[in-house]
Amino acid sequence: MKNLESLFDQLQITTNVFHNGQYCGNWQIDTSGTGFINFHAVTHGQCYLHRNDDGPVLLEKGDMVLLPVDSPHLLSPTKTHTYKNVSASSIPVSEKLGAEGPVLLCGYFEYQHPLMRVITKELPEFWIIKKASKESRVLHESLQLLISASLEVSDSTFTSSVLLNKIAEVVFLLIVKHLMSKYSSTLGALLHPAIANSLQALHNAPEQHWNVEMLASIANMSKSNYAAKFKACAGVTPIKYLTQWRLRCACTEIIQSNKPLITIANQYGYETEASFSKAFKREIGVSPSQKRVQARPA
Repeated sequence: MKNLESLFDQLQITTNVFHNGQYCGNWQIDTSGTGFINFHAVTHGQCYLHRNDDGPVLLEKGDMVLLPVDSPHLLSPTKTHTYKNVSASSIPVSEKLGAEGPVLLCGYFEYQHPLMRVITKELPEFWIIKKASKESRVLHESLQLLISASLEVSDSTFTSSVLLNKIAEVVFLLIVKHLMSKYSSTLGALLHPAIANSLQALHNAPEQHWNVEMLASIANMSKSNYAAKFKACAGVTPIKYLTQWRLRCACTEIIQSNKPLITIANQYGYETEASFSKAFKREIGVSPSQKRVQARPA
């Protein structure tokens, strides 16, 4: 767990609980569009989750749904729904709640690090944690703590927000710990004791001309053993991972800065803009200049 907490610090993940209230009457919501990892926890009553063409899924008190890739979805009080605009005002938990209508705690886990997009793509599009499930006792106890805390009325909105964000962060850590053994090879590689040190070196200096021998030396492993272990954990070769890391970091740099493309290319190990552009388009799907134009407001 300590390694996982350290990794989360490096990935710069923050929690934002933005809704804690009761929906009544005819309502439906879709919180996708943040670009981050959305979640909903039912703290009272029940509602239905609608996922594209899949059938509705009943969510009851104590259940939680995680959406790692910000997938479009709808929550509604019934099995049927419409994609037309429907009013969805809610009553804050701090006020007197009605006898009917679900109380939902909604939020998202925000990140800026490009590696998180690699990790989230390895996770299921929707992951539902049922209160009755016995997959992880600690996870379920933490989730129930989050739900209990969300229903308590605090004199301070700030205190309530900070508390819920912190508990939600713990729940997310436990969710990732549970999911990574099943789905995320990248997280597995990052947490592997031998490989973690070499990856940290690679992440800290992506411009270096790394090769497998250098990385294996940092991991105190032979070249062949390191390459085999790395691919088993990450699903790709060390050099392929290096390329993906460089280009996804460069992509973030292109979007968030006004640096010349050649400066960014050099920063991530490419000596010419032409070689950088070719590799970037192969990995990202568009050229660096096109990516920058796409990211700018019209």
